[in-house]
Amino acid sequence: MKKLIKAIAKAVPIMIMCVGLLLGVLIETGLIDLSDYGYTGGEALPASASPGSNVPEGAKDFSVNIIDVGQGDSILVLTAEKSLLIDAGEDEASPAVSAFLHAKGVEHLDMVIVTHPHSDHIGGMADIITEFGADKIIIPKLPDTMVPTTKTYENFLKAVKKSGSKLTAARAGNRYSLGNSAAGEAVLTILAPLPDADFDDLNDWSVCTRLDYGSVSWLFTGDLSGKGEKALLKTDADLDVTALKVGHHGSATSSTDKFLNRVTPRICVISCGKDNSYGHPNKDTLSRLNSQTGHTYRTDILGTVSVYSDGKKLYVSKKED
Repeated sequence: MKKLIKAIAKAVPIMIMCVGLLLGVLIETGLIDLSDYGYTGGEALPASASPGSNVPEGAKDFSVNIIDVGQGDSILVLTAEKSLLIDAGEDEASPAVSAFLHAKGVEHLDMVIVTHPHSDHIGGMADIITEFGADKIIIPKLPDTMVPTTKTYENFLKAVKKSGSKLTAARAGNRYSLGNSAAGEAVLTILAPLPDADFDDLNDWSVCTRLDYGSVSWLFTGDLSGKGEKALLKTDADLDVTALKVGHHGSATSSTDKFLNRVTPRICVISCGKDNSYGHPNKDTLSRLNSQTGHTYRTDILGTVSVYSDGKKLYVSKKED
């Protein structure tokens, strides 16, 4: 028994030192990792669909939620006053997006952004617009040669017309208020497409946005490839942000070293499908991301990733397999 007490006595200082080092990292990065299992009402929902019961009070009313839609993109931004949905995954993902919106208490969308009209971003949007409506829908203004003729795009346009909403062309430099939360106003700035854009890849026409809230910032780039990133780097846009929603599902052609060196993200989130046929995320891309941050979250591994903020720190809530 005496030997056990001595062993414990020796171990305690080491444990305290380790905890101290860990807290130092958390304070330095402003990142606290949470497992959020606060939702208890209604039918079973993913852990990350909960209202964030163990998130600090001052961070509960601002969140960026990267919804698990498989191989696609759908991001819900919530403030105390407004909601923004960026993309809606494939057509078969619309029930998951709808369920998540309902779980978060969204009955109507204040703003929708369609980054570009590929099916893994726009496929579920017709159903979402039909069900929730939207006050403003922002899309890239494409040259005639790039406008898709797919049934998916046609269904989207029909849903918008039927809902009574209007389409707004994304214009670099335009700013939109997402209302106030505990740390003040959240502001969304359109960064791209640029007025002189001339790309032969629809991905590079993606609507790119920066979101600022307090001292925390996000960058959303749709499926921008290296060419689109290069064009953005030539502008004087402030690309240095706290968090990056990784472009094009972590593909090999996105998230170039030059781009990441300008963005310098503290955390990254990748939206991609489990065991997808594209091989996303690419291992070299992951290596580039890891050179910037040790905090990269993936929906194919973790499910929906929700990131709350009090305007100073980020609080990551994720559903573990």
